[in-house]
Order: sequence, then C-alpha cells, then structure tokens
Amino acid sequence: MPAENDGLTRCPKPMAAPRLIDQPFARVCLAGFLSWLLPGAGHVAIGCRTRGLILMVTIAITFWTGVAIGGVQDTVQPRKRFAWFLAQTCAGVHGLAACSWSERARAAPNALENANPSYASVDTGVVYSGIAGLLSLLVILDAIGRADAPVEQAAASAGRSARERAP
Repeated sequence: MPAENDGLTRCPKPMAAPRLIDQPFARVCLAGFLSWLLPGAGHVAIGCRTRGLILMVTIAITFWTGVAIGGVQDTVQPRKRFAWFLAQTCAGVHGLAACSWSERARAAPNALENANPSYASVDTGVVYSGIAGLLSLLVILDAIGRADAPVEQAAASAGRSARERAP
C-alpha cells in the first residue's frame, strides 16, 4: 500500500502543465526563476505545494519582520549596505518591494522630519531581512534540485521508503 504523501519528505509527480515544463531544462529554469521571484513558488510549480507554501510564509514573515524591526528607510539600503542588499535581493519580490518602498520613503520631501527615531535596532532588522534572503537562496537551490530529479527516480524512492516503514 503506498504511503501518504505529506508534501514535505517527497513531492508528487509534476502537476498537469504546459508541454514546456515537461522538458528538464525548462522545468529547472522555471523552478529556479519562480523560487527567486517568490520564494516557494518554484516548489508549488513542480508539485510540492505544502513545502512551497511553508517556505513562502516563513521567508515572507522573516523578511518583513526585519523591515518592521529596522524601519523601511534604514533596512534596505543598496548604497550603504551593499553586501546585505545583495542578500536581501535573493528574497525576490520582497527585497525589490522593500527597496522601492525605502527609496520612495527617503525621497519624500519631509523624510527626515517623519523618520521615527525609535528604530534603535536597525542592524537587527538588516540581519533578519538578509537572513531571509539567504534562506531564499537555499530555497532556490532546493527547487532546482527537486525539478532536476527524474520523476521515475522520485517515485521509486517513494515506494522504497514506504516499504521500509511497513512492519
């Protein structure tokens, strides 16, 4: 009897999708790009819905918590903290949206007057959002690896693990 698929330990066969996704190279590229654009979306596209949704929520919460801790004007600064900015852009749309929001907030006419001096933990916010970006990089690599695995091999290993767990 086949084991129940929990979506975390292994992923099901690819979802019904356009013919392009059946090509291995296109599948890997699409999974990698979607994972960068929105962390977890690459997993959803290759059929790992549960894993993808968990990753989406975890990285989004971590990134935006960092922005909330450090303040939008100071957390994502490409000119001042370039290395951290590179890490933050690995979070895809989150990093780009925060950067755009930060640039608009700094360009506002009364930006310095409206700045909230209570953000004493800017460095903590930068680290949170940077770590979220680096986690997103791991998500991208995981999605690429899962997309590259042959479906027959994944099905065989799923059957083998189910037999190993059977009493």
